[in-house]
Amino acid sequence: MIDVRRLRLLRELDCRGTVAATAAALHLTPSAVSQQLAALARESGVPLLDQVGRNVRLTPAARVLLRHADEIFAQLERAEADLAAFDAGRIGPVTISAFPTAIVGIVAPAIERLRETHPGIDITIVDVMPPDCYDMLIGGELDLACDFVSTHPDDGRFETIGLLDDVFDVALPRDHPLAGLDRVSLAQLADEDYIASRAGTACLQIMLAGCAVAGFAPRIRHRSDDFPAVLSLIAAGCGIALIPRLAGLCSTDRVVLRPLVDPPVRRLAVALRRGSGGAPHLAAVVRALVDAARLAETAAPLLPGICPPVAVRPVAVQPVGAQPGVLA
Repeated sequence: MIDVRRLRLLRELDCRGTVAATAAALHLTPSAVSQQLAALARESGVPLLDQVGRNVRLTPAARVLLRHADEIFAQLERAEADLAAFDAGRIGPVTISAFPTAIVGIVAPAIERLRETHPGIDITIVDVMPPDCYDMLIGGELDLACDFVSTHPDDGRFETIGLLDDVFDVALPRDHPLAGLDRVSLAQLADEDYIASRAGTACLQIMLAGCAVAGFAPRIRHRSDDFPAVLSLIAAGCGIALIPRLAGLCSTDRVVLRPLVDPPVRRLAVALRRGSGGAPHLAAVVRALVDAARLAETAAPLLPGICPPVAVRPVAVQPVGAQPGVLA
């Protein structure tokens, strides 16, 4: 393997002309320069210098080596620049898991912003739900996981940064008798047919808990985890649904969303391996996710069918790892 430092000596000798001048420029002794050049010749396996009187001359093989050396030096400079950019958080790969509504309402807007502010950060999105996302975090397959606080494991290997409280609205057919109200109570929806998520999902658990507080168990007629599909069923008159406000981003003109009195809430957060938030490029992505969540707060009242000034409620942001000021 050729030593790059010795290769630089050869380049300096070519520029300076003599061993003595090279040694003086590099604050070395002529003997040390000669020893290093001899070692470079052994590493390269070819003679690099011819003795001409009291001076030396580069051999044709040395000229060939120097042609490659210039490109090697340039590539090393680029590597050092990339490392400096990485350390400054301007470049680096980041893999994020998120569920569909978080992708639409938070992750995609964050990526759009990062493409302007940190174009060197290479982001990959994976649609993964808990608990798989936590296994992938520990395995290094993920760097960040957008998740519900309710499903965050009690595990010291992770830390969580709050994003927002995503309140649930009721989605009604546009001709529903309650569609004209500014707000609807869950008690008014006790006799409706419901379209709900599959068993075991966070959205279903939140809906059931909210209905229980209102004094009834919902009559579930249809199940789907796909919110556009749910909204299509509502538009077709198949029932109503309680949907998180971020899901209202895919609302249609045949469905109205009405705020609930004392609505159920799902708390959204981003999880990461404890201590990893000190990496500048990860901190930059988390910052963008938090900013996107705050923008979702202001955008929510503008969603189709939602009565202003109701908005997605923000969650207080916790600092990441060793960077307590990054996310404040």
